[in-house]
Amino acid sequence: MHFLTGLILLGVVGCSSETPPPAPAATKAPEAAQPAVQQKADNAAPKALDKKQFGAPITETKSTALADVLKEPAKYDGQTIRTEGVVTAVCKSMGCWMEIGDASGTAHIKMAGHSFFVPKEASGHKAVVQGKMVGAADEAGSCGAKDGCRDEHEKESGRLAKVEFEATGVEFVD
Repeated sequence: MHFLTGLILLGVVGCSSETPPPAPAATKAPEAAQPAVQQKADNAAPKALDKKQFGAPITETKSTALADVLKEPAKYDGQTIRTEGVVTAVCKSMGCWMEIGDASGTAHIKMAGHSFFVPKEASGHKAVVQGKMVGAADEAGSCGAKDGCRDEHEKESGRLAKVEFEATGVEFVD
């Protein structure tokens, strides 16, 4: 009787597993199996965020394409605009900056006056940002050394974004 119970339990546990059945030994190459596992991890959806809106509500109704801003940053300098993109990097210390991007490039987003912060796990999420375009990112890493973000920003992204915004509001839309 215990043998039958164990066999049924093993069958139930085996059915709930998401692991595909192993390939026949003649066709399975150990080297080929490893990249498929890595690819699945890389394509995994970002972790759901508990909260979607940070800072002030977004009031601008018209979005300016990030590609347009990156192509002609001087045209938007000093203006409050709304733009959007996928979060490519976030300050792992405080959440006081992030970068959003699309096929045309990236923009560095500072949270205005450190008045709010975004989740540190926001990478991969689509964000709508409203804020003031403050021109090209400076060589100091934009946040400045006073809050400890400079070194982390350089390590995280490996480069500085071409343009910079001071966000008054951020909303994650996925």
